[in-house]
Amino acid sequence: MKLKELREKACLTQTELGKATGLGQTAISNYESGYRTPDLNKVGRIVAVLRAKGVPVTLEDIFSDLADQAA
Repeated sequence: MKLKELREKACLTQTELGKATGLGQTAISNYESGYRTPDLNKVGRIVAVLRAKGVPVTLEDIFSDLADQAA
């Protein structure tokens, strides 16, 4: 599932997810668009916030989406 879909499932804006993870809205936008790839630590923060919002997500969900975007 794409990061944007997961974020929307959690009812979060890019700004809200950015603040909750300490990454900022621009970083979230860059990850969603495939312009940048987050490191494992940042993906872990994203996953933690999404899980706290009740979205069942794993590191693999995020990384598989990022790998698909890079292809």
